[in-house]
Amino acid sequence: MPERYLNRHLGRFRVDAIVGSGGFAWVYKGYDPELDIPVAIKVLKPQFAGEETFETRFRHEASIAAKLRHPNIIRILAVGREGTAVFFVMDYLPAGLDGRLEMLGTLPETLLIRLGMDVAAALAFAHREGVIHRDIKTDNILFDEHGNAIVADFGIARAVSGYVEQTGTNMVVGTPQYFSPEQARGQTLDGRADIYSLGVTLFRAGAGVLPFRGDDWYEIARQHVEDLPPHPREFNPALSEEIERIILKCLQKRAEDRYPTGDALRTELVQLLGRASTPVAALASLGEIGGGGHLDTTHPKRKWSRVRRAALAMGAAVGVAVVAIVVNARRASEETAAGGTTAPPAAAASVAASPPPAPASAAADPVATAGRGLRVRAPSLADVSVDGVNVGKGAWRSDTVAAGAHLVVAVVHTVPGCAAARQEWHGKVGAKGTTTATLTPRACGYLSLDAQPGAAKYSLAQPGGATAFQGSARLTAPLVVPAGSYALHVSAPYCADFRAPITVAAGATRRERIRLICR
Repeated sequence: MPERYLNRHLGRFRVDAIVGSGGFAWVYKGYDPELDIPVAIKVLKPQFAGEETFETRFRHEASIAAKLRHPNIIRILAVGREGTAVFFVMDYLPAGLDGRLEMLGTLPETLLIRLGMDVAAALAFAHREGVIHRDIKTDNILFDEHGNAIVADFGIARAVSGYVEQTGTNMVVGTPQYFSPEQARGQTLDGRADIYSLGVTLFRAGAGVLPFRGDDWYEIARQHVEDLPPHPREFNPALSEEIERIILKCLQKRAEDRYPTGDALRTELVQLLGRASTPVAALASLGEIGGGGHLDTTHPKRKWSRVRRAALAMGAAVGVAVVAIVVNARRASEETAAGGTTAPPAAAASVAASPPPAPASAAADPVATAGRGLRVRAPSLADVSVDGVNVGKGAWRSDTVAAGAHLVVAVVHTVPGCAAARQEWHGKVGAKGTTTATLTPRACGYLSLDAQPGAAKYSLAQPGGATAFQGSARLTAPLVVPAGSYALHVSAPYCADFRAPITVAAGATRRERIRLICR
């Protein structure tokens, strides 16, 4: 029973609550006292943890997945065994695509494109590292606090697949509704199998239904191999022909007819986002849902039906997305009425990705365009949002931002607990001229101090002499500090001071073992 691990520790991690159960593992919410963050803990069910071959493969593949460091791939913090419990620990991300689709039925097209961009970027990176996911589906796509799509469970399907091949066990590997044709046939897989499964996921998120359905997995697998998928726009006419074409290309039966890589798919999605006139379509689909609608999936030609309680259920979960799109659409319509021209507003913060390609004139200097508006200067890897709407990474510019107060936020992906990773700008855009928001968020690393005697104190000064951190040198956990150079000073009564320059690298741990010379 999964309750057996509640209120226990697995390694350093405390197990607090059961949050789910899959085919192979129980999932718990826990706590990491070292990093002071909530975590998700997956524990193999006893029938698999007790099987030495399965456990060995599971731990091996989990260790490989733990080395995949990418903004759109969930971070695995630990892989281990405690007594009979075989487990791995990852960041806790409670928001998932499944939950959003239960509320919405479908995603507005802008958000659908950005979802595809994020997952395609994750797949491109993993495939370059030689890792195929084998089980891309709505269950395995989560969202971080900034709305970025995060892919989970890399390596688990491969561990199961290897176990099945080695032992001859009769077990279905993957999820039949998301199978690629070659997966259904039991053939050797490459990254294009994940592209197919992402196509199924985008179909489900855009159309509101799965392309292939049936009473048993054999029938569903047969459809993946033999039947042409329906067109997503048959179920949701609000989708554009361009996104439908991209989804159907992902769903080609022959692997060589799909996108060859995640990068190729992401490039098309970026181009579509750049040229699509998304506000009207996105607002129309949200308007239907906001009025209380859900998609009737019993027949391809059925229209949206209105159900009042859907608006209430959806309000809290997708308020940010609705407000962002409505505000931008209203802004655009007001400026059009005044005789101006409009540009597609940035997508809602529910799903974030890189911005569309800049015009050739702005490529050399993205902030060089003249006219009223807002320009943002931020590090190239920083996610930038304006008034809660993600607009891309690094430097950004808009000549259609309304005059008045605005909030700009820049965030870099780094270790947990890094206060310097997020920086805000509160300011006003005037009726004339261009307002510039300059943000400099910084990634962090860890500083581990082992200093004696026990009464020692430390201080960490930035270049120029300003003290950044200070306190007892007996740190119970590594100190999270912005990456950079510091002057470290350790002192204690009746002891000679220790002084040395140190450098803390982003994402790395700097370890200092100091023994003061005392009288």
